[in-house]
Parts: sequence; structure tokens; C-alpha cells
Amino acid sequence: MKTLSGQLTELYNDHWEKLMEQLKANGLRDQLQCPFLISLLRSGQKKEEREKEQALIGYDKWYAQKETPEHEEWYTKANIKIMFFGQEPHGWEKDSDIGDLMGFYENFLDDKYVVEEKGGYFNEDEVGNTRMFRFAINGIMSCMRDDILKAYPDKRVSMIWNNISKLSTFEGEPVNSHMHEIERNYFHVIPQEVEILKPDILIFFTGAGQNTYYEYIKENFTMVGEPLPLDGLPVHDVAKLPIKEATLAYKTYHPNAKISDKLHWDNYGAILADIKENIDKLLKKE
Repeated sequence: MKTLSGQLTELYNDHWEKLMEQLKANGLRDQLQCPFLISLLRSGQKKEEREKEQALIGYDKWYAQKETPEHEEWYTKANIKIMFFGQEPHGWEKDSDIGDLMGFYENFLDDKYVVEEKGGYFNEDEVGNTRMFRFAINGIMSCMRDDILKAYPDKRVSMIWNNISKLSTFEGEPVNSHMHEIERNYFHVIPQEVEILKPDILIFFTGAGQNTYYEYIKENFTMVGEPLPLDGLPVHDVAKLPIKEATLAYKTYHPNAKISDKLHWDNYGAILADIKENIDKLLKKE
């Protein structure tokens, strides 16, 4: 049985060479970080044990041994799956190939993401002050586990994180319109990632209002209406998105936005309240 990560590998392979050719032809290969790639594989090993085994038998052989569905069950067997979107990769790999990039994501999961019976969270000692992980994702995941799913003891939530722009500058800054057009034409993979991973909920930490990242959302998803307000809050700040490809979808500020933590949590609270209101619809999808 082919793993979801194997399907993602095929997807990326189908686009990689044309993207690299275009970046080189436009003199951009040394200006941009590598595209942000996802993998679900978790070895379940401690970092030291994993690195020792990889060095002993070689990364390719180690990877082949781990590329089985059971190494993805932390995600695939969850009852509710959330895909969180940031804006663009920052501090990620800058010059690598598909296997190493996916391996970087896998090692990040192994080393920094703790899977528990009801869900999971990022180890705050491992991710430091990175607000995307410790503040936004951890905050929402903890409320999903401890509040929304409290009445459903046999149900579990899992998450995967992505970026709505697969490319960023070498310094981790947003790309310009020319750079983005190359991604849109030659590495338009987000729709297929969603089709493969089948998240139930999409949460976009891409900023307030209808900004450039909102245009990227519309390029990748089918919008069947306009953004809707939540809990009486301004639709500029937090919105429910009528996206065809997921049961529920939301958009709000990036965790690094210069607003108070209270305002951030007002927005997260509105999203969580709507998820709770629709929990039966989510669980009936199984």
C-alpha cells in the first residue's frame, strides 16, 4: 500500500525539475529558499538513535524501511485532521533536494511534535519562542483536545502545517509577484497536497483582510461565496471561508502580527466556537 508521503513524493517529483529550470532561467535559483515540502512519516525514534541508525545503514535505506503506512498513523487514524497554513517558509532549508527536504520535515516532527492519545503538541523546549508552533498551533490543538473533544473520549485530533506560499527569499521574506508567478505556473501543488492529505479543517494564519496571501488562497481553493464573520468580530480580523475542499476553513492574523495576545485569542476563540458548533458534522464524515 502506497503511503501518503509516497504520493506526495510523486507529486513533488512531477513539478521539481520544471520549477528549478525556471528559477535558474530567471536568475533566481540563488535568491530563493527551496520550496516547502510536507511528509507524514515519523520514525518514532529519539534523535540520537535515529541519527546513529541513519549513519550506519545510510539515509536511503533507513527511509525505505520507514516508508510504511504505520509510520503515518499518528495523522491518518485521527478522527479530525487540521491543516494549518503560515505565510511562507522562514528559516527552512535553502539548497537541497526532494528527499532531504521531506526528511527535514520528518525529523522536525520526530524531534519537536509530541503525539498523545487525544492529539498532539509542539514541545516548547524544542521550538523556543516560535509563536506559530507554541502559541497558535499549540493553543488551538490544546483546546481541541481538552475542550471540544472532551465529550468524545474515543476521538482524536491531528495536525499538519503548510505555507500558502511555497517559496520565500533566501532571507525568508515574501516573494515578489514575478517569483510567485513562477510558483503558480510550475509548482502549483497545494490543491493536490490537500487532496492527498484530506484535512477536515483548514486554518490560515495568513493575515487580516483580503491581502496578497488571501489572493494565494483563492488561487489554490474553490471559494463558494464571500468570507463570513464569526462571533460578532470584524470579518477583517477573523473569517470563516466557504472553501469547497474542506468541511471547515478559517483565516486570521499571523501569530507574529503586532496585536495583543488577547485579540489573537478572541479570534482563535471564535474559530474554536464555530468548530465546536460543527463537531457532529466533522465526526460524521468518518
